[in-house]
Amino acid sequence: MDFVTNALKIFGIVFLRFRPVPRIWNIWLVGVNLMCLYFIGHIEAQVVLLTTLVSVIVQAMIYGRIGFTRVLGIGHLLWIPMFVWIATRAGSIAIHPDLQTWIILLAITNAVSFAIDLTDIARFAKGERAPHYRWS
Repeated sequence: MDFVTNALKIFGIVFLRFRPVPRIWNIWLVGVNLMCLYFIGHIEAQVVLLTTLVSVIVQAMIYGRIGFTRVLGIGHLLWIPMFVWIATRAGSIAIHPDLQTWIILLAITNAVSFAIDLTDIARFAKGERAPHYRWS
């Protein structure tokens, strides 16, 4: 049950406590990733959903141990093997223009988020380890 509570706290912080620009960015990020539900009949969307769920689990575990720190982005490392695998499916994705458009949008969105994550992880490594948001 702690996992569910931690995941809800993370989403609460992101959607309710972040300043406007980071909040809008995170709403966009979550929305683009959740578009996998629209394409759920495709294996690529199923893999995105599974990867997203595992990432949330990793982030909830981190949050449970050290709070909302800059290292939470480590959960997004799972995007790397996901996109490597998706790249191997480019031919079968290309025959579905809507799916292809979403995958491209997903890749761009997640790449920007990953760059932000890398910056945050570097800042964590340099000593910014205190939780910078709290739910309660």
